[in-house]
Amino acid sequence: MAAVSLILLTRLVVLAVVSCVSGQSTSTINTPSGSVRGLVKSVLGQDIAQFRNIPYAKPPIGKLRFQKPVPIDPWAGTLDGTAFGPSCMQEKFIGGEYQWSGIENKKLSEDCLQLNIFTTYPISTAHKKPVMFMIHGGSFIIEQGTAYDSSYFAMKGVVGVNINYRLGVFGFLSTGDNILPGNYGLWDMIEALKWVQTNIAAFGGDPDNVTIFGESAGGISVTLLASIPSNRGLFHRVAAQSGSATSLMSISEDPIRVARQVIKEVGCIPTVNSTINSNVLTNCLRYVSAERLMNASLDPTTNVHYYGYFSIASQLYPVVDGELFRRKPRDSLADPNSAESVFFSSIDLIAGTMDNEGAVALYMFYPYEQSMLFNTSEGYPPELLCDLMAPTVARDMFQAGSDISDMICKRYSTDEVGQRSRNIANLYGDSCFLAPTVQILDFHNLGKGSGSTYQYVFSQVTDTPYLFEKPYWVQGAGHGEETGYQFGPYNQAPAFRSTEQARGLTDTFNSYFVNFAKTGDPNGAGLVPWPEYSFDDRKYIDIKHEPSQGKDLFKARMKFLLDEIPNTLSVGDETSSAPDLSLSVYYLFWIVLRVLIQ
Repeated sequence: MAAVSLILLTRLVVLAVVSCVSGQSTSTINTPSGSVRGLVKSVLGQDIAQFRNIPYAKPPIGKLRFQKPVPIDPWAGTLDGTAFGPSCMQEKFIGGEYQWSGIENKKLSEDCLQLNIFTTYPISTAHKKPVMFMIHGGSFIIEQGTAYDSSYFAMKGVVGVNINYRLGVFGFLSTGDNILPGNYGLWDMIEALKWVQTNIAAFGGDPDNVTIFGESAGGISVTLLASIPSNRGLFHRVAAQSGSATSLMSISEDPIRVARQVIKEVGCIPTVNSTINSNVLTNCLRYVSAERLMNASLDPTTNVHYYGYFSIASQLYPVVDGELFRRKPRDSLADPNSAESVFFSSIDLIAGTMDNEGAVALYMFYPYEQSMLFNTSEGYPPELLCDLMAPTVARDMFQAGSDISDMICKRYSTDEVGQRSRNIANLYGDSCFLAPTVQILDFHNLGKGSGSTYQYVFSQVTDTPYLFEKPYWVQGAGHGEETGYQFGPYNQAPAFRSTEQARGLTDTFNSYFVNFAKTGDPNGAGLVPWPEYSFDDRKYIDIKHEPSQGKDLFKARMKFLLDEIPNTLSVGDETSSAPDLSLSVYYLFWIVLRVLIQ
C-alpha cells in the first residue's frame, strides 16, 4: 500500500529540532477565542514565544466522530498553552522509535484538533508578519504537528503555525455518500485555517498573507486545498514538498470497499455486501472504541493486500465527495476554465521534490526479497521491474495492460545491477512524486491566474540512515530528508554531522521559503537567483550546499511518463482507458494561444 510505504521518513530527519534553551518564562495574550498563556524559550540566543495545544475545533468524539469539525467556542479564563497536546489516533508501530523519540507528549487521543504557534518575543502587533502554516506528512495515517518546531522560521520574521488533523480511518473513512462522506481530515485543515484568519493577528500575524506548506502527504494536502475554490482568502501561497494533488496517492481509488470492510470488522454490518442503514451505522460507529476502529483499518485484508497484487494506488486517503471535490483534482486542474484551475493558478506556488524520491521504494520492495529470491543490498533483479513494478505502473497510473507494461520494462531495463536497481527505484519515485509534481507545475503555469510558479529539486546527500543502512547503489537525497535542514538549526539535529556547510544550507533553504512567504518570490540578497518556472523551459533551482540553476529536470524520464506513454495510448486500442496524465495537445494549444494574445 502506498500509504504504508511512505512510512514517515519526514520524522526520521527531524527528531530533535531546535532548542538550546537557556531559561523559560511565560507570555499571555488575548485573542478573539480567549486568553492564552504560552511559553517563552531562548532559541539560539533569541526569545521565541510558543503557544501550544490551542484547540481550533470541538473534540471530534461521540456524535462528532466522522463529522466535519465544529468550530471551538470562545473559552473563559486563560488557556494553558505551555505544553504540547496529544497526537491524533494512529498506530505507533508504523513510525517506530524514530517518530516518537523526540515527541514531548506521546499520548494519543481523538481529542487532538489543536495547533501550535511560534513567534518572536516580545510580541508586536504593530507590524503584521507573514504566516507560515505547516501541514505534516505521514501518508495520512501517522505523524503530528508538534514534531515540526517552527521556531527557526519565527526567527526569520514570520509567524509559524503547525496543526494536528484526523488521520487514517478517523480522517478519511468514506462510504461514498452522505452517510460517511469522508475528507474529515481535510475539513480539519480548513477549520484550522479559519481559526488562523480570526485569531492570528493577536500573535502578530497577517491573516492576509498566509502560506500553507507541507511535505509528502502534507504536500498533497496543500495542493488539494489549493484546488478548492471555496478556500479563497484562507491562504495566499502554497509550497508543496514531494506531494501533488495530481498524484495517485492524492485520491482514494476504492474507498467504499475499504469502508465496508472496516464497518464489518467492527461489527456494524454482518457482511461486506450488507445493506447500510444510515441511522444504524452512525449510531454503531459512535460507540466503537477508537482502538478497535484503528485495528480494523490496519487489517491486511482491509487495506494492504486487497488487490492480491502489488499496488501503488491509495486507499484511506481523500475522496471525490461532491463537495470539496466534484471530480479528481487532476481532471479539474487540467481544464483552465474550471473554477478549480482559476483559483489554483491565482495563488503563488512552489513545488519540488528530492532528487532520489525513489529511495522510499526500499520499504516497498523489502517484503519481496524472500519470494523473489534477492537481497536488496546486492541490487534488484529484472523480475522486480518487469513482473512487479512495470505492470503496477501501467495498471495504476495509466489503466493500461501488457503493451504499456512492456514499454515501461524496456525503458527502465539495463544489465548493470546497480543502475538497474536505481532505475527501478526511479520508476517508483517518478510515477508517485516527480511526474505529478511536474504536471501540477504545468497546470499552474498554464492556468489563467497570475500566481508565480517555482520548482526546486533538493539534491544534498545527508547522513540519514533511512532506518537502516542504504545499499551501495542508492544515491542522492531521499524522500523526506530535506526536513532535517528545514526545521532545525541543523547543528542541533543529532542524526546529522554538524558542519558549517550544513548550517549554511539550513539558512539558505529557509531563506528561500521565508522570502516566498513574504512576497511570493523566493529570491533575496545573498541567494543564488531562483528563476521562475514556465512550461516552455521548466527552469528550477537545485538546492544543495552550493545551489545551482537548471531546466527540464530529468527530461527524458518525465517525457516518457507524461508524453510518450499517453500518446501511445491515445492512438492505440486502449484509448478509452487512458487518463488525462499527458495533456500534450492541450499544452500546445495554450502555448499557441498565449503567443497569439501577447
